[in-house]
Amino acid sequence: MKATHLKTLSGPSSGPLFEMRLAAVDVDPNDVVYVLGDDRVQSFTPEGEPKASFQLGALGWSLLAEEDLVWVGCDGKVSAYSPAGKLQSTIDDADRMGRITSIGATGGHLVFADSTNRAVHRYSREGEYLGEVGAEANTRGFMIPNGVLDLAGDPSSGTVVVAHPQKHRVERYDAAGVLVEKWGRFGMHEPADFGGCCNPTNIAVAAAGMVAVSEKAPPRIKLYQGSGDLELVIHQDVFDPNTKNIDLAFDSRNRLYATDPLRRVVEVFEIQEL
Repeated sequence: MKATHLKTLSGPSSGPLFEMRLAAVDVDPNDVVYVLGDDRVQSFTPEGEPKASFQLGALGWSLLAEEDLVWVGCDGKVSAYSPAGKLQSTIDDADRMGRITSIGATGGHLVFADSTNRAVHRYSREGEYLGEVGAEANTRGFMIPNGVLDLAGDPSSGTVVVAHPQKHRVERYDAAGVLVEKWGRFGMHEPADFGGCCNPTNIAVAAAGMVAVSEKAPPRIKLYQGSGDLELVIHQDVFDPNTKNIDLAFDSRNRLYATDPLRRVVEVFEIQEL
């Protein structure tokens, strides 16, 4: 397996996409790319050309791009927009939800990563609270010194995977929120290990089940089989050496999209089997 850097999604004159901050990236089933920053969502065609842009009513922290809806996580709520930016619905539960730093879909419902409360919530698409993911496995909540809790739905198994940085591992939960698998360990010598105080920081899953995680200090990306066997380490100097919380998303063509929050751009890689 190898990774080739294809392009950079950037703003005018190869500058930043957003003025202050870049929070998240995701790709819908038609390979349209959505990037969230400041209080705005910018979309790109599958070829990487700017497509559309729409404003939000608040600062966004996470997004999930589906066929006909773009979900955006904010403080205390998650809103669904049409691809053109028309507000469709809002799950507003500020008494339970803090800052939503990741959104996933699995088992017909939604999962929200709440960095304020260090928890993962399950909701129906109509906004009904269904319970907490991983409450029995993590009795004191997820440990996230980076301030970001990230997860991804795995379409190949109907599960959700969570990057648990202070435990230096990836955790997999079934649709009911029960821990069914965990892999990864702290280490500085083996490529598959997670070093530093708190890695991995972010996670994404391809349609066939391949898992990508990002690390900080230094910034890099690792690709694993769904079972946790390491396939590839992407060392790339395209990232600012001090960037962290690199958000990740796959499209249907085995392209991996990775944010650089410091430079406020998105780097695009092609993943190829050898």
